[in-house]
Amino acid sequence: MRTVLRATVAMAAAALAAAGCAGGGGETGGGEAAEPLTVWQYYGDESMPTGKPFYDLVARYEQQTGTDVEIRFIPFDDFNRTLTQAAAAGDGPDVALINAFDTAAMAEAGVIEDLTDRVQEWGEQGHYFPTGWETTQVDGRTYGIPHLADAYAVYYNTEMVQEPPTTWAEMESTAAALAAEGRAGLAVSGIEGAEGATGLLIRMLAAGAQPTEIDSPGGHAALASFQRMVDSGALSQGFLTWTEDDAKNQFATGQAAMMINSATYVNILREENPDLQWSVAVLPSETTGQTMLSAENLTIGATSDDPDRAWDLISFLQRPEELQTYLPDRNKLPARDDVPGTAEDPVRAVFAEQLQQAWAPDAALAPHNTEVLTALQGALQQTISGTPVADAARTAQAAIDEALGTS
Repeated sequence: MRTVLRATVAMAAAALAAAGCAGGGGETGGGEAAEPLTVWQYYGDESMPTGKPFYDLVARYEQQTGTDVEIRFIPFDDFNRTLTQAAAAGDGPDVALINAFDTAAMAEAGVIEDLTDRVQEWGEQGHYFPTGWETTQVDGRTYGIPHLADAYAVYYNTEMVQEPPTTWAEMESTAAALAAEGRAGLAVSGIEGAEGATGLLIRMLAAGAQPTEIDSPGGHAALASFQRMVDSGALSQGFLTWTEDDAKNQFATGQAAMMINSATYVNILREENPDLQWSVAVLPSETTGQTMLSAENLTIGATSDDPDRAWDLISFLQRPEELQTYLPDRNKLPARDDVPGTAEDPVRAVFAEQLQQAWAPDAALAPHNTEVLTALQGALQQTISGTPVADAARTAQAAIDEALGTS
């Protein structure tokens, strides 16, 4: 299927060129102004807090270069389908801001352009955190530039927690000791679906198990750990209905002494709960202390009429001095290690440290990642509901193997 799509994209691009439809940078041969660059993204529109910072960043590029840029917001659930169909029709964007874990599939399908030569000339690849940079690599070639990152760490109430736990054994005992009437020691999302699997995935990584290995000693240990925390009151059984926003609310209102959540909530807590006394620590470790990476990559569409200007925009969007302004507004972390101000913010510095130990699905797992995480959450829900760990893990493993085609 990918081979067919690649051929379709190539033929569409050739047809456009033959028909004389391709534009160029600067002015056209007739002296007309160049067409605006097109950027597709799923962050949100200009009125949304998740979208406005990106529009503002691109506006600074327009002001400094005189280049017009048209940004199109496509909801996340529709994004990949819309981008793939447009590429097949020869009508894709100049720049696509895509989920980092879809990069390999988009490259293999011929939807995005190989950036290897441009990156080698650019010479800034050494500034990117390794896990994020690896998401841009396909068969030794580079198909994207990491735009930003997000990761999970431990938030803790400094009036309740003097020393945050450094191991999972300490996490269990500390959270249990902090549990009291109307308060849990720890909050984490456990809601049905992929979002509710994040805590279990992190616990599995700590135990030395990959997310595809729930029916393993490490997978069993992770499930048992969550069961013990619920039994001790360290973790409310209600966490199975909590989103990450709900976990944040539990922490913000003092109903949880700690939470595992992403950097998304740093600015939210600072703005909405200015009197809350809190800090952040890296995740507890066991075999590892890995976090889960969330990220997007900047790519050039394979049917772009103006890849040179598209690259100019991408390189602008990754200037450290621009990211210094943009990332706090976007409430995310830098994907590179040279953004000014990160080290001076003690909370963001911890997240930057945590990013040094980050897990991301590889090219084989990425297309099935949602199915795998959903199966993990199912095992967690079964375990907390009373199913023996071994049985819950076995059921989830069967679903994972089927999703991966290894059953």
